[in-house]
Amino acid sequence: MTTAPDADSIHVLNQRIDELMRQHAGLLSRLQQDQRRSRHLGRSVWRIEEEARRRIARELHDGVGQNLVALMRQVDTIAAALPDSAAEGRAGLQRLRELAQLTLDDTRSLSRLLRPQILDDLGLEPALRWLARSVEGLAVELALDTLPALDEEVSTLLFRVVQEALSNAARHSQARRVRVALGLQTPHWLRLEICDDGRGCDLARALARGSDGQSSGLGSMRDRVDLFEGKLDLQSSPGKGFNICIELPLRGVARGE
Repeated sequence: MTTAPDADSIHVLNQRIDELMRQHAGLLSRLQQDQRRSRHLGRSVWRIEEEARRRIARELHDGVGQNLVALMRQVDTIAAALPDSAAEGRAGLQRLRELAQLTLDDTRSLSRLLRPQILDDLGLEPALRWLARSVEGLAVELALDTLPALDEEVSTLLFRVVQEALSNAARHSQARRVRVALGLQTPHWLRLEICDDGRGCDLARALARGSDGQSSGLGSMRDRVDLFEGKLDLQSSPGKGFNICIELPLRGVARGE
């Protein structure tokens, strides 16, 4: 025959439950604070990385690039001053000019890869349209809604995600078409969706390779989205293409908030 607990036992048990709940709330609060600090630190590191990219890209474009242009003009001047009998010398200068032109083209491509100036000068939408035109071998369809003014870091995040996705589609998935849609999912959430018609992949294995350090594309994308308290959904299977969906909260995303 069981005995019902007395009032004192129930009181002690309730006190213990209350104490455990307070401890749990304290631990949860500290965990949330640690997550906020981690995100803040991560965004600071990412901001420094992008600033370094911007500085190097500017040096390549305005420094090395302009020097190569000046070199090509000097070669043209020297070639024009040569007598008609110096055909061999003129041919050598022409080869030198062609080499300088190839180096200039590579320098400008590297500068745009590091940090496209159009993103800083004109904003996200023109940068995405330039990116869609610049990827060889892919037909890229853009569906871009009118958005509120976005913070520079968020614009950079969205651009980098699209850049990574298009690069993967062109180099690895054998895709022919990619659709990029960006707009408001709700008044408080931004949604970016990227779908390709490529060969797809085993998503679990791809993420596992990223965790092992073999391929950091998807893992890096996931980490960057997490810095902005966003949600990343990846869907793929062999032969079924690859879909990327990102949702970002607009609180703290719009410029000036």
